Amino acid sequence: MNVLTFDIGGANTKRLAFDSDTGSVASEIHYFPFWQKKEEFGAFLAGLAEDCDRVGITMTAELSDVFATKEEGVQFIVDVCEDVFESPLYLTLDRTLINADEIKNPADLAAANFLASTYYLEREFGEGLLIDCGSTTTDIIPFDKGRKYPKTDLERLKACQLLYTGLLRTPVTAIVDGVPFDGKMVPLSSEYFAITADVYNVLGIISENEYSCDTPDGKGKSKDESMQRIARVLCADLDEIGKRKINEICEYVSDRQVERIADTIERHGGKRACIAGFGRVLAKEACERTSLEATDLQAVTPAYDNLPCLGLAHMLAKVV
Repeated sequence: MNVLTFDIGGANTKRLAFDSDTGSVASEIHYFPFWQKKEEFGAFLAGLAEDCDRVGITMTAELSDVFATKEEGVQFIVDVCEDVFESPLYLTLDRTLINADEIKNPADLAAANFLASTYYLEREFGEGLLIDCGSTTTDIIPFDKGRKYPKTDLERLKACQLLYTGLLRTPVTAIVDGVPFDGKMVPLSSEYFAITADVYNVLGIISENEYSCDTPDGKGKSKDESMQRIARVLCADLDEIGKRKINEICEYVSDRQVERIADTIERHGGKRACIAGFGRVLAKEACERTSLEATDLQAVTPAYDNLPCLGLAHMLAKVV
């Protein structure tokens, strides 16, 4: 059986093609900023379609502020999917798959993607701690069969299972409000001047091509341009601060981000973590700080950075 699944986010739409007979997986991530071009989503999604036996949909893009409410966002996405695909199935917060006619409350589909991730992990590993670090958020979720999971993003935030911090799109000032500079802690401007993609571009953690989101100033993605954006957070230019100090600032910001992830891991405890996501380098370092045994899912599946689509594909393959 050939299955096609989509995890539709506000900034990235993830796609996975799965052949349940051979086990082959083809995973893709496409940048699509809903807040900039929502009306183009139908054409964009149609370009990702292909012949298959079943299509599965999960989503988080309903939270985008281009929509007045999450319910409006879910309904928009469902309407587009119904136009593009024949009889797609949607993942609910009860971890069931339903068709569009069965949707009684659109909110039941909102941000259910993590339940597909835990479905896959429960069957592969039984129990553990998922640490899925992406471009925007980090899931830190204890999983085991029979566990009841928080159902809304608000509940997940309260349970410290969802952190809004990631490898690319997090504003620097969402991580720190000051940095060490010339022997003092210097407060930062709270403008949207630089993001973590700039930090990790400067540090060589990501390449220019992996800087897949928009830059805060709409300019280029070279290392020097990232350095200039970091300097601007201190209300300065690169030539005022110098490259060596910019590197030190980036190291400090990265350290604080990893520390926040590590602190949350320690809240949950456990003996083993499963590390996933585009930003798993942060999860690895956080696990090292907590001495938690970690399995890097890159060694397990090519869809290590697309776990919700992988789990959803396995769910679809079992539908009678």
